[in-house]
Amino acid sequence: MPIGLGAALMAIGAGISVGFSAVGAGIGVGITGAASAGVTSEKPEKFGAALIFSAIPQTQAIYGLLIAVLILLSAGFFGGTTGEVPVAAGLAGIGAGLAAGIAGFSSIGQGIAAASGIAVTANKPEMFGRGVVFSVICETQAIYGLLVAILLLVFSGLLSGNFTVTAAVGLAAVGCGLAVGLSGVSAIGQGIAAASGISSTAENPDMFGRGVVFAAICETQAIYGLLVAILVMSFTGMFTGDLITTLAAGVVSVGCGLAVGFAGFSAIGQGIAAAAGIGATSEKPEMFGRGIVFAAICETQAIYGLLVAILLMAFTGLISRDVTTTLAVGFAAIGGGLAVGLAGLSAIGQGIASSSGIAATSEKSEMFGKGVVFSAVCETQAIYGLLVAILLMAFTGIITHDFITTSAVGIAAIGAGLAVGLGGFSAIGQGITCSSGIAATARRPDAMGRSLVFAAMSETFAIFGLLVAILIMFGLGIFSV
Repeated sequence: MPIGLGAALMAIGAGISVGFSAVGAGIGVGITGAASAGVTSEKPEKFGAALIFSAIPQTQAIYGLLIAVLILLSAGFFGGTTGEVPVAAGLAGIGAGLAAGIAGFSSIGQGIAAASGIAVTANKPEMFGRGVVFSVICETQAIYGLLVAILLLVFSGLLSGNFTVTAAVGLAAVGCGLAVGLSGVSAIGQGIAAASGISSTAENPDMFGRGVVFAAICETQAIYGLLVAILVMSFTGMFTGDLITTLAAGVVSVGCGLAVGFAGFSAIGQGIAAAAGIGATSEKPEMFGRGIVFAAICETQAIYGLLVAILLMAFTGLISRDVTTTLAVGFAAIGGGLAVGLAGLSAIGQGIASSSGIAATSEKSEMFGKGVVFSAVCETQAIYGLLVAILLMAFTGIITHDFITTSAVGIAAIGAGLAVGLGGFSAIGQGITCSSGIAATARRPDAMGRSLVFAAMSETFAIFGLLVAILIMFGLGIFSV
């Protein structure tokens, strides 16, 4: 059977779709299976309820399988006509696979929530329905991924076999898949919050509504990813058929997807904080507002990612469809997306610190301000990532429209994004230190200064990343362009 590059790319898309979703579902079902095995060994009559909870995280793998089959069907793998698939269509197939596949990691969060549901239902059968509700909340990220994957297959002509997609739109499809797929990992944070909501509701039925609110907060990152994916599809002409042809616009779309997608991981930190907020609110209802504040702090990283994605679309002409940018600028956009997106994972450290802040504030209300200060310390890594993204946009001509034209410069700018973005992971260690510092300050207020010094030590590694990013940009000469 003859096979062209386009069909080969679609085969990769199918593999991504079923492979990544299988990993997510396998881990999620494994978490519920472990809880089920423990519960049913003591109470065999709970086998049916445990089986239902264990089945909930399986759906993501089904979505991934469905998209994989549709991609292979579109490529002609079932009919022996694979040689007729253009490369642009193959890229669209990869985008669809990324959307459904990576979003399948939402199963992990769903498994965390469902495991809590199994444990609680074993002792309180009346909690079955509410446990299922909390577990199902984490399904939405996978549905967003499935939705975008189907839209890509439909509007790129893959399902009809009428391949009208351009290379630029094919790359844009990859950006869409990254946006909704990566941001779908936010379900892990949502699952952590939902698990706490199930436990708290079992103890206090009045906590059901507030628990849902805390869990729903972690949904916003996935909504940002879905929004960017829909905007990219709209501005590149997928919905209208008036397709863009400038290849650089497709590369910029990939940068948009990386920015909002990786920044969506901030929901993991937000989920950690939200889980602590649920626990504190269950004991002291007046902690609800302050718990929301601590959880919301971890939202900023996702907002930075969304902001950069919107700015990239605006200043490169995607929104106005007046795309005059160069391929070099497209690569720089990827660098900016990686800078703000990867640095967004600093929210995990911020969530660790915020959870400790909630616990301390619950015991001593005067700790609220100090807890916020410690939590805000872990924000700086994300600010560094945002700063580098803005500098790249400004000095490669994205903002001024005095575009750089040397592709090698744009590719090197990706190194600057990786330096500051990966350096942002240092906030996880900083969050651990800040968490301990909050506890120490709650015991002895004079410990705050010393604790902040220890927390600042983890900051230096992020500064190293920022320094190297700045040196790369200086070396490239883009500051003098």
